[in-house]
Amino acid sequence: MTQDTDRIEDDVERAVADDTAGISERVRQITLKVLSQGQLDNTALKEVMGAVVSGARKGIKRPDEASGTALREAVKGLDQALASAAEATQLAVREATSRSSEFSRQSIHKTIHELGSVESMFIDTLGDAARESTGHVRDTLQNLAEHARNSGTAVGGRVQDALSQLTQAVADVTHEQVQAGAQTLRHQASLMAGIAAGMLKGIADRLQAPTPPATPPKDERD
Repeated sequence: MTQDTDRIEDDVERAVADDTAGISERVRQITLKVLSQGQLDNTALKEVMGAVVSGARKGIKRPDEASGTALREAVKGLDQALASAAEATQLAVREATSRSSEFSRQSIHKTIHELGSVESMFIDTLGDAARESTGHVRDTLQNLAEHARNSGTAVGGRVQDALSQLTQAVADVTHEQVQAGAQTLRHQASLMAGIAAGMLKGIADRLQAPTPPATPPKDERD
């Protein structure tokens, strides 16, 4: 899946240029919407990460503390969206293990390996963007990348949880195509990425669903 990176950048730029309050949520929703369309794989993730960070940089108009806060909020929203994408991939792998006649152990392991690399890809994206920036924006991105390496990220925590839970599920897969051809593996990868995107859409819909109003205590209803 090749993303419309210009559209993503424009949407994020507008989100960041707007009032600082709510930036992380707006960026999270933009990212979730894009990733839930088509196929969810590392190629799509890399394109979207780059476009989101690029859009956030463009949305910073003033080299001051407010711009640093806006950029940090945008990266937070991206991190949260990636954590949801990791959850969706985890669900897709579990689905694949239940359909072992369609997926080889080889293709499932490949997807898990890619899942394990998402956090490092996220941190690399921040580092690359820092090197392309100057001044306050560069410093903010460098600090974000360093903090992510030292303290972890939301997506990293979600990935680690997913990997630990998938170990036994994958061990139970009996169907194995050790010599699966490249065409077969591409088909399986495409199918897996499509399942993951569908899972992510369900997660996104759940996260964006309005919270029902709390029922008032009985005394207040009387």
